[in-house]
Amino acid sequence: MKTIHMHKLSAVMEMKLRTLFSKNFIIMPLFSIGFTFVMKLVYGAVAGDGMNNMMHGLALSYGALMNITGTGIYCVSAALAEEKEKHTLRVLMTSSVNGLEFFLGSLLPVVGMMLAVNVVVALIAGVSMTGVQWAVYLGVSLLTAVTSAVVGMIFGIFSKNQVTASTVTTPALLIFMMIPMFGSFSKAMKTLSGFLFTGVMQQTVLNIAEGKERLVDGMSIGVIAVEIVAAVICFLMIYRENGYDSE
Repeated sequence: MKTIHMHKLSAVMEMKLRTLFSKNFIIMPLFSIGFTFVMKLVYGAVAGDGMNNMMHGLALSYGALMNITGTGIYCVSAALAEEKEKHTLRVLMTSSVNGLEFFLGSLLPVVGMMLAVNVVVALIAGVSMTGVQWAVYLGVSLLTAVTSAVVGMIFGIFSKNQVTASTVTTPALLIFMMIPMFGSFSKAMKTLSGFLFTGVMQQTVLNIAEGKERLVDGMSIGVIAVEIVAAVICFLMIYRENGYDSE
């Protein structure tokens, strides 16, 4: 087990935060917030004065999905690809920063950003939540954010530059975002959605909006746990074989 030096971890996190707040990447969290606001306006226009908590929940579920997939998968992979393209990554990995420090330093800032954005979109959507519902919502958001970020790292390893990252992540973004979104229109899509961490995120939000007693079940937590473990194992196997400079 490699030792984690906090000053090195902090240095990597600071670098990653600067990257996330740069104009190339901050657009994705802002887009998620804006999309939630627009969807709330759309549902409000359709329902008039009769907009219920379920409609607020739909607006929240779409914004949260876009945040988890866009910020997690795309931004993480593109940021890693940018570092490879500018040779920043090679300098870091040949310095005293070890792989675990770089992994955690890359993971923690983006997970923190996704959680913060999910709080913002929940407030914008206007979903009425109790303390327990907030706790479940944030817990599921945390688990899905971690999964999404690790998946983004996997794509980032295989991306030579940001253009490649955008190309290779597009199919994943479509799968993880569109299947849950269309789950309410197709029984097959809804079934598939239940086996995706993003589908669990959306269903949890809808359960909260509907006021259901059971907000998330054991199978849903199991789905996220399996996908987190699978993503981490996949990442470690690729990293041990090629490092961060796989091409």
